[in-house]
Amino acid sequence: MEDKKEYQLVTSVNEGILEIIITGEVPMSAVDKLLNEVNAVGKAMNVGAELVDVRYAKGRFGFAESYFHVRDYPADSPIMKIAVVDLAENSDLQSFQETTAKNAGLSLKWFTDIDAARTWLKSK
Repeated sequence: MEDKKEYQLVTSVNEGILEIIITGEVPMSAVDKLLNEVNAVGKAMNVGAELVDVRYAKGRFGFAESYFHVRDYPADSPIMKIAVVDLAENSDLQSFQETTAKNAGLSLKWFTDIDAARTWLKSK
């Protein structure tokens, strides 16, 4: 019997930015697998910026999951600017995610507007 994925990843490169759109259900049991897939795509594409659009995904990281994800960020992953695009209703996580990433040496910014995210990623 085939194992059905709960979520889907759609990837593309647009003006040097790796864009990853996550759709579908992301249960906590699938988070590690999803993060490994996102990291693998980032390594394979060899770009300097990544946009992760989670507006169409069902399920979100909480504070603890965000902290542990950043703490366990693979050392061999490329260092790049990362923009997360999410719905305004999830903005309670914005400051925590940005601060946690910064404390770990990552450049991550949270947006509700995809065009603003792209503009930030293209800036020096």
